[in-house]
Amino acid sequence: MKKNNTLIADVYFLLTVMTFSIVAVYMGISHNFLMINIFYLGISLLLIIISYFVGLIPGLLGNLIFIFVQGSYMLYENIFKGEYVNFLMMFWLFMPLILSLMVYGMTDYQRKIQVENQHMKMRLSQDIVFDDLTNLRTMNAYQQDAEIFIGTHKRFSIPLSTGVITLRYDDQLLSMMSEKSRVKLIQVISKIMVTSLRENDIIYNVSGQGNKPRWAILLFSKRDGTNIAVERIKKNVEEHLTEYPELNKYDIQLKVGVAEYDESITSVRAFIATALQEQEYDV
Repeated sequence: MKKNNTLIADVYFLLTVMTFSIVAVYMGISHNFLMINIFYLGISLLLIIISYFVGLIPGLLGNLIFIFVQGSYMLYENIFKGEYVNFLMMFWLFMPLILSLMVYGMTDYQRKIQVENQHMKMRLSQDIVFDDLTNLRTMNAYQQDAEIFIGTHKRFSIPLSTGVITLRYDDQLLSMMSEKSRVKLIQVISKIMVTSLRENDIIYNVSGQGNKPRWAILLFSKRDGTNIAVERIKKNVEEHLTEYPELNKYDIQLKVGVAEYDESITSVRAFIATALQEQEYDV
């Protein structure tokens, strides 16, 4: 569908260029009527603007009104004054309508292509499960996995907890760092976190609003067991960051929060939100 819309938009673009070229050639040939041509060109542009901003129907209505007025004047000149209809009048009788249709068709299909691109980006963003920056599983993957974990918990009564890790004072810290340093920080912390987990455990990049760094883990464990895991991650990150001089100059600390799933939690987002609330107790 997108390919067809692109082809049609290209055809309309070529027709629009050809139509304006015809107008330019005609105005060059009939240079003796320059002011009249400019007048009619102004009317054509006005009708094009109406078609573009207001819609096709108001644009067509404006063109029909123009054709009626222009045609009536031509009939008056021919019948009551006995004058032949000038080709100049004939040319500008339908040219505004043609220009309006060409420009509207071109822009309409371009808008359709933009909408399709937006929908495609939304579908891609919903399907992305690995983050390009850290190569960690994303929030989309976390939601999918959490639903499976929750289903398993309900079926077999296996304890389930989630841990969330963020940067302490992230607003102030990130504002002091360059973009390059921020990227380096996220990559380094992510790498250390991966090495701090057991082989079967998974760390997720669940960056929050404004792309603030945020990581999460899902474990079949009671809250105490997950607390041990996230505290181990926190300790390892803070120790290993000293190996990076470009990052060590900043006071980088982590905040952790852990929540154990129970029946009061109604969704995956509520699950992770509960863990985020628990961070307030990590002082």
